[in-house]
Amino acid sequence: MTQARLAELSGMTQAAISRLERGKCMPTFPLLERISRAFDAPLLVAIEPGRGVTVAFAAAGDGRGRGSGARTRNAPAPVRNGRVVAAQAS
Repeated sequence: MTQARLAELSGMTQAAISRLERGKCMPTFPLLERISRAFDAPLLVAIEPGRGVTVAFAAAGDGRGRGSGARTRNAPAPVRNGRVVAAQAS
């Protein structure tokens, strides 16, 4: 998925998606929800002492919303400390 398409689906600008990918801004939970809606996939956020924040999409059938386990293909790679690499999905 391109940045432009993700921006369109999430109601954001392509520039805002680019800033998120580069870690230039800290996403809010409402913003993460918009990205989750754009991918139509549950987004899991974990905050771990000493490890920071991990954001990942759940795969279908995992019992968490619509989604077994974290997706490893066709979804953004997990990110740490607020860096969302959402537009890498294809």
